[in-house]
Amino acid sequence: MKSVAALILQAAVAAMLFTGCRVSDVREATIVAPDVRNEACRQVVLKALKALPGSESLEIVTADFATGTLVVRYDSMKVGTKNLEDAIAQAGFAAGPFPANPEAASKLPLECRVAGD
Repeated sequence: MKSVAALILQAAVAAMLFTGCRVSDVREATIVAPDVRNEACRQVVLKALKALPGSESLEIVTADFATGTLVVRYDSMKVGTKNLEDAIAQAGFAAGPFPANPEAASKLPLECRVAGD
């Protein structure tokens, strides 16, 4: 009986060692950022996103300047979608539910500024 229990315990330990805990969960999010309308704006956004903790593997997969949408690939175990949207807003662009930071928006390159900024 002890040997059966020992075998079950060994199997359980082996299963835990080989499966491990999830350390990465790469996802893609579509973020609506209508004022990101050219490559210069995309670069500002990318710099802001890369400044987030845990964004080492983050990338902007596509940027559709006509529709103002960005598809961002990120590790959801390290950063959340709302963090991405907030970082974009703090860089000076409205994103999702977050309005653009007015001070940052006033310092954007001319080609990225919204009329009136």
